[in-house]
Amino acid sequence: MKLKPSTILVIICLLTLAFRLYFAFSVQSFSSDESYFHFRLINYIIEHKLPMFHDNLSYGGSNIYYPQLFHILLALFSFIPYFLKIFPAIIASSLVIVVYLIAKKITNDDVSSLLTAFLAAFIPIEIRNSVNQISIYSFIVPLILISYLCLISIEQKKYFNLFLVLSFLLPLIHTSSLLFIFSLLFYFILSNTESLFISRYKKEVMMFSFFLILLINFLIYKGVFLQYGINVIWQNIPSSLFSEYFKNLNVLEAIYLTGVLPIIFGSFGIFLGLFKEKNDSIILLTAAILTTLFLLSIKILNLQTGLLFLTVFLVIVSSLTISKIYSYLSLTKFSKFKKYVSLIIVLLIVGLSFIPSYFVAKSLPNYDPQVKSFQWINENTEKNSTNLVPFEIGNILTAIAERKNVMDNNFLLAKNTEERFQDVNLVYNTFSKIKALEALRKYDVRYIYVDDYVKDKYKIKGIRYIDDEKCFEEIKNDVYKIIC
Repeated sequence: MKLKPSTILVIICLLTLAFRLYFAFSVQSFSSDESYFHFRLINYIIEHKLPMFHDNLSYGGSNIYYPQLFHILLALFSFIPYFLKIFPAIIASSLVIVVYLIAKKITNDDVSSLLTAFLAAFIPIEIRNSVNQISIYSFIVPLILISYLCLISIEQKKYFNLFLVLSFLLPLIHTSSLLFIFSLLFYFILSNTESLFISRYKKEVMMFSFFLILLINFLIYKGVFLQYGINVIWQNIPSSLFSEYFKNLNVLEAIYLTGVLPIIFGSFGIFLGLFKEKNDSIILLTAAILTTLFLLSIKILNLQTGLLFLTVFLVIVSSLTISKIYSYLSLTKFSKFKKYVSLIIVLLIVGLSFIPSYFVAKSLPNYDPQVKSFQWINENTEKNSTNLVPFEIGNILTAIAERKNVMDNNFLLAKNTEERFQDVNLVYNTFSKIKALEALRKYDVRYIYVDDYVKDKYKIKGIRYIDDEKCFEEIKNDVYKIIC
């Protein structure tokens, strides 16, 4: 019995959902520190019925400039058990459907579109950024793709209306909306270069979207713009960390996380759509790719985020290459072997995308030990105490222990991020108790957290001065209280 394309698409969606839920429920914790930042915002909305605008625990207290529509939407499902494990997985799985719809618009071919959707189901870099995580990108990426889908078919009223709604919603979810509107500029430039006609109607819609998204972003981040000016694009990241956040591209790592097939098929798709057919949809997606590469090159996008968007765009463009393979076969004596070609492509996706995605998901961090320790801190330490942990797990501390941290990765508008970063490193690395105590008293730190994660991060066997019982008391095997 021949399955309908819609049935196959549902099977692919269920397969990727099962994959995500398997890893989500294999551990109790989430697999990223940033998930716990979103966790706190969602729980605050559930408890107070309002977004959080000031965080009393991060950096000992700081304002929050972050659009929280995503968190409000997730909070609506709080009545469902394990909703923070289940719904992010469902949202991320929707990427398959959106990719299929765009591929169908480009190729008008079910087989090519289904293979592209299957390729989109297992993108290693997307798996790293979304599996077992409350990730804003699992939500914003499908919405941006839907915006492109609407723009491709903007002459139809339903797509026009949806495009206007998304133009308003995108900036209320994440600053990645800026990537979308800058890609519209690149699209306009490419279209003029290739002498491709853009209707006045479409130009006006694009112009409206551009200025609306720009305006809403400015209103949200007005205070930040006034304080940092153009430097806001680097998010107040400590200079010592800047090279890590915007590290240079490692080619082998990028290929592994992107996948060989999207690179090969996507590159051919760009060539065919841009130079051979002058395909409007491919030119639009090529503009998105060029925008992403440009933002990566000037270090506005970090490597993880840039690769994520770049790979998703390449996957969609791959649909044209796959479609052309079948078109070519139809013109030759090998047309009867189409089903074998489909099987080969499926096997390539399994070998070059699914298997790497599996190992990426399997290697995601397990924060169960930290969560258990921070639960103990929550139950056994003073409510208003400040705890020292590396910034990489600062959000986990504030979410689980509900205690103040010295720093976390929410650098925007945080005070003295460079000084705090150096002081945290000093406490964990120095031989001098006097220097360490000086840094600890600066932030009124009451407890120091030292577990295997911390030891591995700083390449130490333990804090060198911690044996002084007059100043430090081990109240738990990984928690030390300052008593002097």
